[in-house]
Amino acid sequence: MEDWLALSDLTLPNGDRLPLEQGLFICETTLPLGAGTVLLEWHQDDGDRRSFSIFADPQAGIVVLHRNGEMMRRHVLPGPLPFGLGAARITYGWNRRTGRWTLSFGRIGMGEECQNTGIGPIALSPDELAALCRRDGAALRHASLLWFGVTTGARPPERAPWLGLRTPVDTARGPVAAGALRAGDLVHTADNGLQPVLRVSRLNLPSRGSFAPVIMRAPYLGQGSDVLLAADQLVALNGAEVEYMFGVEEVLVRADALANGTIARIDGRQAAIDCVTVDLGLPELLLADGLKLLSHGFRAEPPRPVLLPFEAQQLVSLMARRSLFGAA
Repeated sequence: MEDWLALSDLTLPNGDRLPLEQGLFICETTLPLGAGTVLLEWHQDDGDRRSFSIFADPQAGIVVLHRNGEMMRRHVLPGPLPFGLGAARITYGWNRRTGRWTLSFGRIGMGEECQNTGIGPIALSPDELAALCRRDGAALRHASLLWFGVTTGARPPERAPWLGLRTPVDTARGPVAAGALRAGDLVHTADNGLQPVLRVSRLNLPSRGSFAPVIMRAPYLGQGSDVLLAADQLVALNGAEVEYMFGVEEVLVRADALANGTIARIDGRQAAIDCVTVDLGLPELLLADGLKLLSHGFRAEPPRPVLLPFEAQQLVSLMARRSLFGAA
């Protein structure tokens, strides 16, 4: 989660013009797209003409145009492509050591990927990344473009659990916003009382498209205020429905499984977001304003069963039908 070099709408310091040895440009867009859509376009003439643009067309395919002075490259993923409906991810990767580039397209959640490769890329530089991410309109963005970013890896980083900065975590000195927690703070846990925080990592991550977070709406799960969580954040659920369906008192469910529009909803208002992970060593259930949220860090067996997506969907439907989430 710490591999992002740049994210749309995050201000970056002006860097040098030395090209990055390796990188992967990633963007996500809503579908369908019209013919000849210019998703992103940036031009700058400050002595050296520089530009970076991405074009998409259902029949012609995806085209990345990159210019640096007298050098210009046109990288193409030929169509026709399965634009369809929903959302899609486009990636453009380069490696100066191997002298190769890759360009791919795939609809999110469909398990498909169309890809093309070639030689002779022009690598992006930190200076160009800063210009692309500025909010002042230096780079023109199509309305369907959800977000974009650049990472150091050969593949997009995976989603991961996190807490919004304002999530109120119960501590020995009372509720403290997750963004204000520090190593050594004692936090309340569901199973083992007060436990010390080993590490709090502050992150900048995408927050639209496949990375969109979830707002847990008060008071449907007992919390006193709305809470912003990663879609992958595990939340504890209990009650008669849990015991009836699974024979245990409490289970863990991903936050996005609860996003039925009432209990919780997907929030894609920002292209990028500041958030934190809270590491207590072994996985523990943090107490947060009436919610129980699994801590982050150590990869060990969770203290409760984790439901599969279809199990979580059935549970949430049953609980909603029985009106257990009313404002009691």
